[in-house]
Amino acid sequence: MEINKIGFEETCSIFIETVNHYFGHLTSNPSDTGVPYIKDKLKLEFKDYTGMISVSGSKKGFIFITGNQGLYGDLIKRFIGVESMNKEDLLDMAGELSNVIAGNLRETFGSNFIISVPVVFAGNKSDLPLSGNTTPYVIPIQWNNHEANLVIGIENK
Repeated sequence: MEINKIGFEETCSIFIETVNHYFGHLTSNPSDTGVPYIKDKLKLEFKDYTGMISVSGSKKGFIFITGNQGLYGDLIKRFIGVESMNKEDLLDMAGELSNVIAGNLRETFGSNFIISVPVVFAGNKSDLPLSGNTTPYVIPIQWNNHEANLVIGIENK
């Protein structure tokens, strides 16, 4: 698996800034990001809930954020003020988080960075339509004592 180191570092920087902006600005509680790493797309790991966005246009691929139930529960409490939530609420928040992060990336990549409606799911999923020649980057995220992973599989067209 050959990786363009400059492209990897630049891409990760853009995504890290976007995630840190989301948590720092919208929750007033900044996130910490770990060291990004490359992962075989057949060995990706999923946490409790995942929101996935497909990307087309000037770039092609996918972006997803996968996190534990507590992460999405805390975001729901913070934004909606609901203490009791069900699986559908948690899935909705997973989709909302992935959509906001992907949407904010359009500011960097431009209007030809086209994003899909989020696909959300709980647990592991083995039949995801992960695009052709992408090599996923995983960026570990820590927020409010919760762990999540932002996974990026983007190629230039």
